[in-house]
Amino acid sequence: MSHQVIIQNVVKQYGDFRAVNDMNFQIEKGEFFTLLGPSGCGKTTLLRMIAGFNEIDEGEILFDTQTVNYLPAHKRNIGMVFQNYAIFPHLTVKQNVAYGLKARNIRGKEQEDRIQEAMELMQIAEYQDRSPSQLSGGQQQRVALARAIVIHPSVLLMDEPLSNLDAKLRVQMRGSIRKLQKSLDITTIYVTHDQEEALAISDRIAVINAGRIEQIGRPEEIYKHPANEFVANFIGTSSFLNAYADGKGFKVGGKQYFSINLKDNYNGEVKLAVRPEYFILSEVSPDIMCGEVMMATFLGDFISYEIQIENGPIIEANQYTKDGFSMYDIGDKVGVTFALDKISVFEKNGRESLL
Repeated sequence: MSHQVIIQNVVKQYGDFRAVNDMNFQIEKGEFFTLLGPSGCGKTTLLRMIAGFNEIDEGEILFDTQTVNYLPAHKRNIGMVFQNYAIFPHLTVKQNVAYGLKARNIRGKEQEDRIQEAMELMQIAEYQDRSPSQLSGGQQQRVALARAIVIHPSVLLMDEPLSNLDAKLRVQMRGSIRKLQKSLDITTIYVTHDQEEALAISDRIAVINAGRIEQIGRPEEIYKHPANEFVANFIGTSSFLNAYADGKGFKVGGKQYFSINLKDNYNGEVKLAVRPEYFILSEVSPDIMCGEVMMATFLGDFISYEIQIENGPIIEANQYTKDGFSMYDIGDKVGVTFALDKISVFEKNGRESLL
């Protein structure tokens, strides 16, 4: 049976450095929950505390109603998949998969049935007598997954499990992991720094920065409604524009006025975040921003532009070939607007959304 996992005021400190700083959130039974953030943000440290590999300095971690702070790792009924697979090179595929069952003293027919079930689920039964050195990276990762699920864990923990695979295989494997997790209905906590991977497989994502949670939400919610500048910049691609708000709307570059309701009728300098797909390119007009095309890259279904805004930053904008646009050349002048209902607006410091 899967567990609910509750993180309450959890802290991990190394000297004066707080790797995990007062984290609070809850993971539901059967949920695929991803810890996403840059290297060194604390996501793996938190995962290792949940696993029981690292001690907790403050706070509590609960599986359902049981506090597990001081419960040894081998008694938490977790499955763990590591970045480097951590399968035993001197054992066959079948022997690797069987390892956790033997440690739990599960023998005989039950052991054999579980091994075959796990290998068939991960499509590695035909390799059961091979050694890991005879397998590809993707096949080795499937062995690691089979070994993790064969024990019927209550919580499955995965630490950057696809980072050593090539790009095409990563896409295939993340689909396999998602299907596996849903078929088993197992609470899964997944660590990655790859935002595309997180968006593709997660029920919910916690975006972590410097040991703190910046935002928790569904992938679409985090992409479309980032809580602050860090999230907007880390998830996907955003261009940032300085603007001025007067309570009823805002001006950009002193030219454009947009009527939009900001929180508390905010007045003052603001920062806009715009995704490349939400920019609109047109003929130059005195009423809108103007820019010069610095780079134009044809990518099949869309054209990616880098545009130097007059008296402003360089932005990234996409035009989609299905819409029949003619491709701009480097040096062309273009008018630039954006879809007003698709942007994010933050305080000048970028820390809080004003929408």
